[in-house]
Amino acid sequence: MKKYITLLLISIFTFSSCKKDEPIAEVDQEEVGSAEISFTEVEGEAHGDHYHYKEIQSPEVETIKFSGTPMLPPAGEHIHLEVGKSYRFNVKIKDFAGRETQQSFVEKDNQHFAFILGIPTETAFVTYSDKKSDETKVKVGVQGYLTVLKEATTFNTRYIMRHLNPGVKEKINPKTDWNNNNFTSFTGANDLDLKFQLHFTTEEHGH
Repeated sequence: MKKYITLLLISIFTFSSCKKDEPIAEVDQEEVGSAEISFTEVEGEAHGDHYHYKEIQSPEVETIKFSGTPMLPPAGEHIHLEVGKSYRFNVKIKDFAGRETQQSFVEKDNQHFAFILGIPTETAFVTYSDKKSDETKVKVGVQGYLTVLKEATTFNTRYIMRHLNPGVKEKINPKTDWNNNNFTSFTGANDLDLKFQLHFTTEEHGH
């Protein structure tokens, strides 16, 4: 009898340990009230393999908003960005009480990283530029910069905020993995998965 009790306890402990190790999303997408991604034009100056960015007066701002279930933008809505221009992108997330929650990803930067999928190869330069509340610079993807290098017809894009398992973030190279289609190899769970359309154009576009 003691043998069976011991085996039962071992089974319960093993099951509990497995449950504890499973990734838990920081924010359940079903509990997100709304989200938006804005692209604000900035000045970008090339310096070797990267760019220096600074704010400009009266910038153009493109914003796409997500609501409902499963957090989709209005039908037919998309973003047009111009070739040769640079943009600061910001992701804003609100709960159902209207409180912004995106900074929680930045504060726990060792557990979070955003993947932006679908941008055609060599059409854009992307870098992340997040700051924690104490001004520490980190790479998460709530804020960053995008420089449009080449024209591309309208394409589908996914913005995925990944909640990473312990120790996984250090395996990510922010310079090369921001658009890694094999993002699930970085084990964890998706906190947010937003789908929308982008278009890189050589001319100004009226919506």
